[in-house]
Amino acid sequence: MSQLIEIDWLKKNLNNDEIKIIDGTWHMPGAGVNAFEIFKEKHIPNSIFVDLELISDPESNIPHMMPNEDYFSKKVSSFGINNNDHLIIYDMYGMFSAARIWFMFKAFGHKKVSLLNGGLPAWIEEKGKLSNNINKIKPSNYKANLNRSLIASYNEVFDNISQNLYEVIDARSPDRFLGSGEEPRPGIKSGHIPGSKNIFFNNLIDQDSKKFLKKEEIKKIIKNSGIDEKKDIICTCGSGVTACILKFAIQLIDKNKNIKIYDGSWSEWGTKEESPCEKN
Repeated sequence: MSQLIEIDWLKKNLNNDEIKIIDGTWHMPGAGVNAFEIFKEKHIPNSIFVDLELISDPESNIPHMMPNEDYFSKKVSSFGINNNDHLIIYDMYGMFSAARIWFMFKAFGHKKVSLLNGGLPAWIEEKGKLSNNINKIKPSNYKANLNRSLIASYNEVFDNISQNLYEVIDARSPDRFLGSGEEPRPGIKSGHIPGSKNIFFNNLIDQDSKKFLKKEEIKKIIKNSGIDEKKDIICTCGSGVTACILKFAIQLIDKNKNIKIYDGSWSEWGTKEESPCEKN
């Protein structure tokens, strides 16, 4: 099973009973857009809309943190998703929030979960059918089993500054990483985790096709980032969404690489008094 599904394959398998297609579109705060309203008008046929906010921890004051197993199981059951379904996830940007939904399912033990290369823009570009029909959902009995080793905590990232066991890679834009650009969330300091490296998630995606770059190009970007490729990795970003694009891209070229997601990311780090920050 491929982690990355191409448009042609999905066109041929649209009515395959073994797959479930998920629209995982999420918009940045302040975008003023309702993802579900757009989904109702236009989506890949047979898709289910999964709201990132709805499957995230409702108790946390940090955006879309991983919930507990029971909460995730109940929410996913309400979408009619079964543990043995092959999930194919996309979003309307091409590659943005779909990777976070991919990661959540992986972390909760789902075996068969893939991303659609290029998402909805590539699907439309390659003349895939569109639908405004919302399929009726029959609830399932989903069982989640969280693999905590895939998630890095605040303390783990904090301790790593002195221990230097992991390479910490930040997926935010260079201006946010350097502290010269404004953070989109109010009350958050600017800069980056000391010792972290920057690979802007958009640099891993072809901006015309919205598809991931070829593996050789991704390898070159990783090499030029200055990270020690022998070390395990912690990926971070603004709120744990685009960090998952980094994880996915690095695992395209090295599927055995141990890569954690710092779940709180800058939304947590940038609000704590004691968090050290670097600029430039």
